[in-house]
Amino acid sequence: MFDDQLPDSMTPLQLRFVATHVDGTQKVGATTADRLRRVGRRFLVLHYRLAIGDGPVAFRIGRRWATDFGFVRRHESWFWHMAGRRVYQRASRWYLMNPDSGWRAYWAGRVLREARLLHDDGVFADSLSVPQYLGAGSFVPPLRYFVGERAWMRRIDRFMRYERRRLHGRLWLIPNAGSMITTRDRTDYALADGVMVEGFAQPGEGAWYAADDWRLQLNRVLRLARLGRVLLEQSYLDAGDLGRRRFVLASYLLTKGRHSFVNMDVGPDPQWFPEYELRLGPPATSLPRSVDELATGSGVYARTYRNGVTLANPDSAPHRWTFTGTRWLAEPYGGGAVGPNVSTAGMGVRTRPVTGSLALAAHSGAVLLDQPS
Repeated sequence: MFDDQLPDSMTPLQLRFVATHVDGTQKVGATTADRLRRVGRRFLVLHYRLAIGDGPVAFRIGRRWATDFGFVRRHESWFWHMAGRRVYQRASRWYLMNPDSGWRAYWAGRVLREARLLHDDGVFADSLSVPQYLGAGSFVPPLRYFVGERAWMRRIDRFMRYERRRLHGRLWLIPNAGSMITTRDRTDYALADGVMVEGFAQPGEGAWYAADDWRLQLNRVLRLARLGRVLLEQSYLDAGDLGRRRFVLASYLLTKGRHSFVNMDVGPDPQWFPEYELRLGPPATSLPRSVDELATGSGVYARTYRNGVTLANPDSAPHRWTFTGTRWLAEPYGGGAVGPNVSTAGMGVRTRPVTGSLALAAHSGAVLLDQPS
């Protein structure tokens, strides 16, 4: 499990819970990182930095929140220009940088210094994707879809090659690859040590991916998982939306590799979901090359584990999966933010027997265990 961001104000009980239940986070201070590692020695902490952007918004540098924009703004050749103007991202208030310029050398040096100050294991390179895919109209001057996208893919590939070479052996390079559902996007994220897939399995409350987009995303995740890359599979949802939770977890289990992590994010506080503790054991077979290898022929996708099977229906219509004998359907309850006293008394997983078949509603997932828990 990965938790995108945690507060430095965690109570001792929250900190111990996180260190013994979660595998990593980002954006925390050095003191918090050290406290977490004293309990969980292998706890992973990532430094946060925009990859091909910089601006006046503060981020964590050492013991304070600050910005280096006062220095960066004096290097005009580092900025990306259109019609002689810098390109500004209005929504998040940063300027687009030229990844082929001296920016990439500066970025590597700053990341190494900042991560050393924060005792970090790697860097989360945010927004490292074709700028148009961040919203062409959110830039000033506006970018244009279909214009220059392939050139940007090549620039980003070169940026990742350079940064991984500079950081190799010292910091993990983990870009934010976005949702990975744009068919035109050929950025090669295998050049990095791993990626965050933001909007994994579903784009957010009130919407679903088309089944073809879901398959494309999972196939791209599977390719990286087969190459041994780190996968941070992050979704945003409401803690009480059990249907989305089951679908996200099922999609994660279909693609889970050696270094795959899931995060069903519900906010900045420490959080937990009881379905994270299902004891499925290891997968029964190796990772498939395509999610189509997991198709059952009934519209349901299934992957077998030692102690059960995970199922997902990405379609907008219900489907039924048939099987032999009786299995036990895992039904989680409770879950979400973990308060200062870390009570999980209202969280758990019930199981009920299901014989012969299971109906899966549109955009749903399930875990069937071989034995009741």
